Amino acid sequence: MDLREKYLLLRRKKKITAKEIAKYIRCSASLISRYETGDCGMMPDKVKAYREYIDKN
Repeated sequence: MDLREKYLLLRRKKKITAKEIAKYIRCSASLISRYETGDCGMMPDKVKAYREYIDKN
């Protein structure tokens, strides 16, 4: 299990929606979903913000 998968599980455990994170980091919920499934990457600054949001909520 890689870090991306761990954050996906943590997000789901905390009941944080992809839409919530997308609003926070200013991208689409579909980008979050595609990133989490490994279909695409995100810019490093967005990945950092994604992880920070999950960690603090």
